[in-house]
Amino acid sequence: MGAMLLTALVVSTGSLNAILVDELEPIYPDRAPPALRSGLDVPRGGIASAHVWIDGVDARLPIEVSVRGEHELPAPRWYRLLDVPVEENTGLGSRTERFKGDVNPHVIRRAPFRVYEVLKPIEGRVDDPGDQTALRVEWTAPLDAPPAAYDVELVLSQGDNLTVLPLSVIVHAAAVPPSGKGTLGYTNWFSPANIAKYHNLDLWSEPFWDMLGKYAALMRRGRQNMFWVRWPDFFDEVDGRWTLNEPRLVRYIDTFTNAGLHWIEGAPFAGRPGGDWGSPVLELKLGRLPMTGEAGRKGFADQCTQLHAAMQANEWSDRWVQHIADEPTDTNAADYAVAAEMLRAHLPDVPIFEATMSRQLVGAVDMWCPQVQAWQAEQAFFDERTQAGDRVWVYTCLRPGGPWLNRLLDQERLRQVYFGWGAAKNGWDGYLHWGFNHWKANPFAQSVVDHPAMPNTDNRLPAGDTHVVFPGQEGPWSGLRFEAHRIGMEDHALLTQLAQHDPKRANSIMARIFRGADDYETDVAAYRASRQLLLKSLDEGVHPMHIEILGFPGCPMTPEMDRSVRTACTAIAPGAVVVSTDLSSLPSSDPRLRWPSPTVLVNGVDLFGASPAATPAISCRVYPGGLPEPAVVSASLAQLVRASH
Repeated sequence: MGAMLLTALVVSTGSLNAILVDELEPIYPDRAPPALRSGLDVPRGGIASAHVWIDGVDARLPIEVSVRGEHELPAPRWYRLLDVPVEENTGLGSRTERFKGDVNPHVIRRAPFRVYEVLKPIEGRVDDPGDQTALRVEWTAPLDAPPAAYDVELVLSQGDNLTVLPLSVIVHAAAVPPSGKGTLGYTNWFSPANIAKYHNLDLWSEPFWDMLGKYAALMRRGRQNMFWVRWPDFFDEVDGRWTLNEPRLVRYIDTFTNAGLHWIEGAPFAGRPGGDWGSPVLELKLGRLPMTGEAGRKGFADQCTQLHAAMQANEWSDRWVQHIADEPTDTNAADYAVAAEMLRAHLPDVPIFEATMSRQLVGAVDMWCPQVQAWQAEQAFFDERTQAGDRVWVYTCLRPGGPWLNRLLDQERLRQVYFGWGAAKNGWDGYLHWGFNHWKANPFAQSVVDHPAMPNTDNRLPAGDTHVVFPGQEGPWSGLRFEAHRIGMEDHALLTQLAQHDPKRANSIMARIFRGADDYETDVAAYRASRQLLLKSLDEGVHPMHIEILGFPGCPMTPEMDRSVRTACTAIAPGAVVVSTDLSSLPSSDPRLRWPSPTVLVNGVDLFGASPAATPAISCRVYPGGLPEPAVVSASLAQLVRASH
């Protein structure tokens, strides 16, 4: 699986000049980027991508793009990259440099400048290319792809000019499982109202629901596995009572569940009265009542009773986590603790999840989410919380600035990648950010915006803090920071697999490039070398368990077996690659047709020790005593996992 140098073969003498660029290198419209000098290493289940920088373009003519060569890969997807402004640099501590007048040396370039960020899908053609153009091409490596180096050629033409760029896509045996219940926690808070506003839709109309599904699909692509539910979106005031709109809530949760997101994150239902950070009490968002006062207690109990009934009826309880009030501090910790008691009384067994650094909330919070720099400063405390059975995530927002991990437009894309490495090294359970699509202005035209609480001051949100995706013409368009974060989530799955079998090697690979949330390598080539070593280490003998569920449409037992297997894998083999295969779609020569439906093959061996039939036939499997119960499936899988170790 050797790499090849990526040099352009120019077939004409025109002015179309093109180079391949690593997707993690920033590209600016006013300067040429460094050229990519290796192939694309990708695990099965991952996405391989490269960028193309084209200079000397005739702005009057369209550019045609295509791929030729190896056809065993899925069809590529092409995007045109759009640039956005960076009006001010991120501050050394937080916000922008204007806030305290400091100079932050830890930025990729001094502002103002423009940088390519937006992925606009195209279908083989770029109209109105301008003097310079940046493109992206990508392939998804299927989980069942044969490991190999696939050689392709990217063909770019404009008028009589033709440029051919050779590229090697190296698919490794290592595999990344689909995101879900058992993968690293990841949530981006999003605004349904902004989805409606920026796509000119009526909130909760049929076109809106279609658009919401597209946003959910983009979240899943980015390996997000948690989505939030804002209580005011699902409670309507009817005759003085806040009444749950259960049909809307069911449809909303089904939209994200069907897209592949597992965890349900109840958004904060309380906050500071009038946004006053000096207030010691919390106020309900519904009704604006003091939460722990008599009227607040009564109203909250009624809201929880309705919600709990819906959770029970729809089997959401084991998927739900709940915030109370965002970023509680020592100032309102006492009232928050009372609110936590109230929540546990009405929604028992629902973990309380909060972005906070207040030690006074021990016992009130089950899932801690400190800012990343606070976690590093108070690691001993958060390690104690983990040992006590709590979970610990991290988050970023308008802070931290300086050298710390964050995902702002004037920072290296590697910082987003390294959130996955930090989780693997430090045991973080997940990552939270408030800004998926919280646009405060046209995101194509403005990246730095006023802080909503203090408009027209030097208190400004840094470039890109409000969002990582963009409102496209037919749906959401991804951003390069969102894609970089996905790469880090893929890396976390790979590092976790290696650590399970060879922790010394996993730690050695991490130490090469990542030492702390403010201490890491910023050279993309150094990262690529370490990631290649990670993939090769997995290729050499640590392969994730491959589980294949064989069935066919109409088999009444297949869906239940599929659910049992996937549930068991979440607890027993979270790194396993699970695929479902339709027997009726296989060619007649495929040996898997000798198995009846449903059959579960673990690395090619039947989960329950049976042998295949002598002749192929699509038939139903008869299990002694009926279809195995989920507990039996789990026990059988656990036995195979122990045997493999």
